[in-house]
Amino acid sequence: MDWELLGYKEYPFSVNPISMNTLELFTGHAEEIRICQNILNDKNIRLVIEGARGVGTTSFANYLKFSAQKKRLYFAPRDEVSVEKNWNLDSLLTAVISTIIREFELAHEKEVKKNKIFIEAKSLSYRLSEAYNNFGITAFSVGGSYGKSTSITQPTFMPSTTLGHHLRDLGQLALELGYKKGILVQLNNLDVEAIHTEEHLQYLFNAARDYFQLEHISWLLVGDQGLRSFISRRVDRLDDIISDTVIINPLTKPLYHDLIAKRLAYYRIGKPAPFPIEKNVLDYLYDLTQGRLRYIFGLVYAMINRLHIGKLVQQVSLELAVDAIKSLAQERIQTFHLSKGELRLIQVLAEKGELNVAELAQDLGKNRTVVSRMLSQLLSNKLVDVRQHGQQRIYFPSLDAKIAFLS
Repeated sequence: MDWELLGYKEYPFSVNPISMNTLELFTGHAEEIRICQNILNDKNIRLVIEGARGVGTTSFANYLKFSAQKKRLYFAPRDEVSVEKNWNLDSLLTAVISTIIREFELAHEKEVKKNKIFIEAKSLSYRLSEAYNNFGITAFSVGGSYGKSTSITQPTFMPSTTLGHHLRDLGQLALELGYKKGILVQLNNLDVEAIHTEEHLQYLFNAARDYFQLEHISWLLVGDQGLRSFISRRVDRLDDIISDTVIINPLTKPLYHDLIAKRLAYYRIGKPAPFPIEKNVLDYLYDLTQGRLRYIFGLVYAMINRLHIGKLVQQVSLELAVDAIKSLAQERIQTFHLSKGELRLIQVLAEKGELNVAELAQDLGKNRTVVSRMLSQLLSNKLVDVRQHGQQRIYFPSLDAKIAFLS
């Protein structure tokens, strides 16, 4: 798509999170920001940030850390550390150190190139990278049981205590460079069940607990809804040292409108140009997705490219958008080559919203073992989501699945 022909520098609704260069586009959550900025005025904090996928938890965390870095409170690597589901403690600490080293080189190359702390940590990072590379694919626990085994199979190349010493020293280096509180590390992907099993995340948090208390290192722990309740239930040692929790809810519709107007103005070239998606379509998508911005903006992008905007169609009406969105969702589902039983299961969830295994088995007329097997596959394909409610696991359709079966 040539966005300049439509009057914009680029697609105005990029799904990329807020960056250092786009802080002015951040919208909403004023009270949450006030609370978190007060917390960040302390040192050695552990702040949990949670919210539904796609509502902007990463952008919120980015706004916090980049704003703090502008004030020279923290040295904050621009890249968050996305915690993968098969990592052990050494993998986590290695990734954190490597991320900090890259950022020091980018932001303070002249100041750190002869610094002993930096040189030793960079050398360590390279040695560990080479070790993982030489060990091969088995270092990443890839195989038939990937994501299902709860055993920690990654190799250990260096004692965690040694990695911790280097991480602490890097925090001291940040102080020497003028950052009052040290380093602010952002851990993403802390999604219980969707990414990590409860057992594995319990292990990782327990193992990392003492390292979360290293002097001059603060942490943003970013994950899906229920992250803090999981920590409270399963990781007492970490729960005791959490500084606070902030829950990111979807923007209200007026703020959603403000965000749209702000982005259109930011990316517009020259005189005001009408955006090719009608306002009622954007409102429909907000209601349909319950304000999940990433999903909304992804659908808008796909529609614009599919519907030959500027050639065959000038403005996308609500009627055309509804048909296009449903068609896109159905196409995505078809790529999984699902069985009739799996399709029927998704349809039941789309119609009823949320059900447990027993309720699904009753509706489908199948035994629970068969239903559990289908759910496992659909979870793997991300066509079904799950949440824990007490002792029960409650299943609900993904947005693609929900949209595909719209009446």
